[in-house]
Amino acid sequence: MTATNAAPDPVAAAERRWQDLLDRIHDLGARVAATTNSVNASLDTHLARLDALRHHLSHPNWPLPEPDPGSRRGMSPND
Repeated sequence: MTATNAAPDPVAAAERRWQDLLDRIHDLGARVAATTNSVNASLDTHLARLDALRHHLSHPNWPLPEPDPGSRRGMSPND
């Protein structure tokens, strides 16, 4: 407060507002960084799983096993 009119000091109030904005921006940046790291880790996990599936599908165990004779799989619906 100034000594002449007991009103708040406008410079100090402006500095507090700016500091508050800077603090909020810093907090937002930290949250964005944490979220980005989490998303990247999740994507890495899913991409590794997809790569493993791709490799499994492109390199099957040869020869393929014979079908079970008692299984109805591969039989026509009229059998």
